[in-house]
Amino acid sequence: MTEEAFPENARRDFLRYGVSLASGLAIPVGLTACEQGEGGSNKTSKQTFLQPTLLEAKNGLLDITLTISYFETQLSGADPNVHYPVTLRAYGYGSQKAGYCGPTLVVRGGDTLRIRLLNQLPENPPFRAFRDPTNYIKPNTTNLYVHGLHVFPGIDANTTPPEFGNYAVDPNYGGVLPNGDSRQYVYRIPKNHPAGPFYYHPQYHGSSALQVASLMSGALMVRGEVDDLPEMAQATELIFLFQAPYFAVNRLFNDSFGVDDGWLEKFRQLTQAPTGRGVKKHSRDGEYSSAQPVLINGVRQPTIVMQRGEVHRWRLINTQVFNSLNLSLDGHVLKQYTTDGWGSVSYKEHQDARRNGGEGLLLAPGNRASVVFQADEPGTYYLRGLPVKISGGANPIVLPPDVLAKVIVLDSKKAMQLPRMPLPVSPVLAPITDEEFANNGGKKRNIIFRMTGNESFVEAQQTPSTLDKLSEMWSALVDNAEQHYQDSKLQIRQKIASTFGAQSPVYPPPPNLVPPFDIQAPNTLNEIAILDAVEEWTVFNLNQISHVFHVHVNPMYIIKVNGKPVEPYWCDTDTLPAGGTSQNPSSVTFRMRFKDFIGPYLLHNQRLLLSDLGMIQRVTVVPSGLA
Repeated sequence: MTEEAFPENARRDFLRYGVSLASGLAIPVGLTACEQGEGGSNKTSKQTFLQPTLLEAKNGLLDITLTISYFETQLSGADPNVHYPVTLRAYGYGSQKAGYCGPTLVVRGGDTLRIRLLNQLPENPPFRAFRDPTNYIKPNTTNLYVHGLHVFPGIDANTTPPEFGNYAVDPNYGGVLPNGDSRQYVYRIPKNHPAGPFYYHPQYHGSSALQVASLMSGALMVRGEVDDLPEMAQATELIFLFQAPYFAVNRLFNDSFGVDDGWLEKFRQLTQAPTGRGVKKHSRDGEYSSAQPVLINGVRQPTIVMQRGEVHRWRLINTQVFNSLNLSLDGHVLKQYTTDGWGSVSYKEHQDARRNGGEGLLLAPGNRASVVFQADEPGTYYLRGLPVKISGGANPIVLPPDVLAKVIVLDSKKAMQLPRMPLPVSPVLAPITDEEFANNGGKKRNIIFRMTGNESFVEAQQTPSTLDKLSEMWSALVDNAEQHYQDSKLQIRQKIASTFGAQSPVYPPPPNLVPPFDIQAPNTLNEIAILDAVEEWTVFNLNQISHVFHVHVNPMYIIKVNGKPVEPYWCDTDTLPAGGTSQNPSSVTFRMRFKDFIGPYLLHNQRLLLSDLGMIQRVTVVPSGLA
C-alpha cells in the first residue's frame, strides 16, 4: 500500500466541504476502505471518508427547504465491495436532490433555524393491515423532529400558515402528507443553549422506524464557547452519522413480504429481523446475533487519513433504529466531552477497549458524543464496533464485532495541542441539587417500560430466549394489530374525552370527535408537568432487552441506576439496564427541570420499532395556574 498524503489545504477543504453525500452524488465503487480481512480491498491511503454538506447560519438565521423523496443509488452490504441497488426515502435540500444523509445544519445560541419540510413521496398505499389506533402505519406521511434540542414544542397559531416548533405529537389525521404537502418549522435556539451534536429525523408515530431505517436523518450542530477554544477550532471536525438502512434482498433472505429488491416498504421488514442481517460472526462461545451493516454517511468502512500529532474531533451520532454501538479506536484514547448534546468540564477517557475489558464508548440508538484525540505513531488503525450485549438472560442478544472505519496515520508530524480542561459549559447544565429539587415541587414519578404481547412473548419474558423468538413476538404483534384495534376501540373512545378536554392546549384541535376514529398513543397517555417545576423520575424496565429511553425538549440529569447512586451526568437518551423482569425490574432515575416551554411532547423508546409498536407517551407542560 502506498502512503499518499493530500496537500494540507486541499485535504481540509475536502473534509469540510468536499464531495457531498447530501448532494445526491453516487459513491464510486472505489470509495471503500481496504484490507479484505478487516475492511475491504482498496489499495490506497487516500481519504474516502465523506462529509455531508455543511450549512451554517448567517447573521442569526439559517433558512432552508428539506425535500423528502425516493433516492435511487447503490449501498454496500457487509462486504464493502458488494453493492446493492436501492430505492429508499431520503432528504434533499434546496435544489439538491436527495442523498445518503441530510445536510449538517450549524447554529449558535440565539440563532433561528427555519426548515420548510416538503414531502414529495408518493401517496400512501391503500393497505389496512395495521389498524391498531396506536400504531397506524402511513409509510409516506411524515414530520420533522430535532432530536434533543431544547426548543418550543408547540405551534405558533398567530402566523399564516401556522409555524411549527419541535412538534411531534401529530395524530393520525395529521402529519406532512405525501405528494406535495409541506410544513414550516421554526426553531428559536435559546442564547444559553448548550453546545453539542444533535440531529434531525422523522417522528411520525407508527412510521418513524420505517423512515429512519431508510436514509432520513441529518446532523445538527449547536456551536458555543467550547467550539471557540483555539485548540478546538483548529482540530479537524468530522461528522459521523452511523446508519444501518434496511431493504429487501430477496435472493439472500426470505424477507421481501412482497417488497421489491432494494425497497423498504413494510413494517414487517423491521420486526422480522430487528437487529438486521448481514454481519454475523462466531465467537468461542457460539454465534453472535446478526446485525445490519453499519455505514458512515452512506459509506461502508471509509478511510480517514491523518498526520502524526494531528488532533481530530469527531461528532458521533448513532442514527440506527435498533442497534447499539460499542466504539473503540485501536491504539488511541478517545476523550469524550459531550454526552448527547450536553457538555462537561472534563474529559471521559475511552482507552483501546480491546485491552480494557471490551467496553468502549457506548452509543444506544439516538445517542451522540463528541470526542477529541491526537494521532499517534504512523500506521493503520481501526475504528471498531466491539461486541455489545443488548439483552439479558440465558441466551442474550449480543451484536457482533465489526470494523466501521480505517484510520491511516502518516509519518509527517503536525504539532497540535488538545484542548485543556476545564472546558466551558452552559450554566443550563448546573447540577440539580437536593435543595433545588425540594424547593421546586419535589414531585416523583414512575414510568414503566414493558413490552406485552402474545403467549410467545410471555414465555420469552419469563425464560429469556433468542433473538429469533423475540422477532417472532414482534411479528405476531403486527399480525394481531387488527384484533387489538377492535378489542380496544371502546376503551380508546372513552379516553378521548379526557384527553381532548384537558386543561392544556391541544395542537392541532381535532377536526371531528364523532366515533369511530383513530388516535395514537401519545394522545391517550399523558403526564402533566408544571412549568419551572423540578421533578425526579424513575423509569423501570420490565423486560430482558435494554430499552432505550428518550424524552423530548428537556435533558435528563441521571442520578441513579438500578436504585444506586452514580456520578451524575446530563443526557437526553439513556439505556435502561437489560435483564429486567416484572418481579425485579431494572431502572434509571433522573431529575429534570421543566424550563422555558409549555406544550405537548413525547417520551418513548428510541429503539424506534418498539416506539411504533406503542412504547410511547405524551408529556404536556402547562403554566402553574392550569395545573
